[in-house]
Amino acid sequence: MAPSCSVFTFLVLSFFFLPVSNAQPSSSSRPGGLVFPVNRDSSTLQYVTKLSLGKIPINVVVDLGRKSSWIYSSAGCASTSISGVVTAQSNNLKNGEWVSGPNVTARGISVGCEKNASVLRGLAKGAKGIVGLGRSSSSLASQFSAAFRFPKKFALELKSTTIEGSLYFGDGPYTSQNFRQPLTYTPLLTNYFFPSDYFIDVKSIDMDGSNVTINKGLLSINKSNGVGGTKFSTLVPYTTMETSIYKAFTSVYIKTAKARGMSTIAPVAPFTVCFNGSTIETRPDGFLVPEIFLRLPNNVAWIMTGPNNSPLMFIKENVYCLPFVNGGSKSKTSIVIGGHQMEFSILEFDIAKSRVGYSPPIQV
Repeated sequence: MAPSCSVFTFLVLSFFFLPVSNAQPSSSSRPGGLVFPVNRDSSTLQYVTKLSLGKIPINVVVDLGRKSSWIYSSAGCASTSISGVVTAQSNNLKNGEWVSGPNVTARGISVGCEKNASVLRGLAKGAKGIVGLGRSSSSLASQFSAAFRFPKKFALELKSTTIEGSLYFGDGPYTSQNFRQPLTYTPLLTNYFFPSDYFIDVKSIDMDGSNVTINKGLLSINKSNGVGGTKFSTLVPYTTMETSIYKAFTSVYIKTAKARGMSTIAPVAPFTVCFNGSTIETRPDGFLVPEIFLRLPNNVAWIMTGPNNSPLMFIKENVYCLPFVNGGSKSKTSIVIGGHQMEFSILEFDIAKSRVGYSPPIQV
């Protein structure tokens, strides 16, 4: 079972760090970009990558909205094992294709340090810190951009616990973007109470032509306290919705699913809506189930789907659940798009242009 959202909130808010380096990051190399492997931990459902500080590779949890990075050092923060030198594999353009290149090094990268082992509580097994990718000058995305002088943007291609994903910094198209379909972009919004998070402007939600009735005020960011809106998070395993949104959303989904002949069955925690797989019609390219559309500005829509062209998640034989969770009636953010809904697509966070791009699902 996935950890509760409150565990992740604790991780985000309770740490204090020491800077490793205050120097401006630099490098003599100018690759087109960098690429890191990303794996999903089967126990915590956190995404883990490997950060090489000097010659020491360290497993760190990926936190999309965190403004800075930190690692734990049992030898203390003055230890020579704490280095502002980061080595990464380059991603370069060759004959019109992006290919993995040699390792390159950036110096003066600022990474926080913690010497109290209690900070590791709740992290994926083997993880020794968190890498922050938020909208901040101290995030790894901003520091790599300064060091290697490529655009200030990064992309996530997250996969399941059995397939390795990728984290890219710099330009695309990206290594696995074999279909070469252009990304669809939508503007990023700024929440001044949570400035490092990535918010987008969701106007409405619908499925099979049925609109979900939502208090529009919840979809907007309250300028006086930052409550509301929609953001992305790699620390939340499954998309969460404020209670009234969740109830309306699941009610419409059940109604449209039953119109297709799908039968509900007993829920499987943490989900409350599950279906009998034997009642789901299949086709060569996937399941025939209600599709979920997030309606965005400029008549843009994001289809929340995944492998088998279905938003449903396989739980066990003949059991498929809608992988969305009730976020509570007092949630600070009305909709938090979690890791599962980001999997098997490429999501590009273009900080410089204040936009996020997304691809159609990558079928594997």
